Amino acid sequence: MKNANIIENKRLQLLQSFIGKPFSGSPSPFAKWLNGTVISVDEKSVEFQFEVRKEMTNPSGTLHGGVICGMFDDCIGVNFMILGTEYFFPTINLNVEFFSVVKEGETVTVKTNIIKRGKSVINIKADMFNSERIIASATSNLVISEMTINM
Repeated sequence: MKNANIIENKRLQLLQSFIGKPFSGSPSPFAKWLNGTVISVDEKSVEFQFEVRKEMTNPSGTLHGGVICGMFDDCIGVNFMILGTEYFFPTINLNVEFFSVVKEGETVTVKTNIIKRGKSVINIKADMFNSERIIASATSNLVISEMTINM
């Protein structure tokens, strides 16, 4: 168990070192493309801010639903990683509800919260909002696998 705490601290400390900056330390090419700025981090929650770029929009000029889902999935994954578990917990579902639209040039924030952390399943909730309103909400379950995490 001691090793798990060391791993957790390193992951959490790494993410905390990016507060106020884009998270260029991610091993994920998709996360680097999203270019989210770390706003806040603790053991049960992460908060990222994203600027909506043209390549993130749909034909109507609003943030593409698939990109919204990707932002949620990525932030939920980061929230999982800072838990410091020895084994990888892949996403088994992602349920998203869309409430409003945002346009190119606007900024959105995604905030995650761990709802329940079991031995084999972790449930995480996330909300996307801007300064005026909630844009979308998501819930996700992650399940333990046999893959170990080497970071």
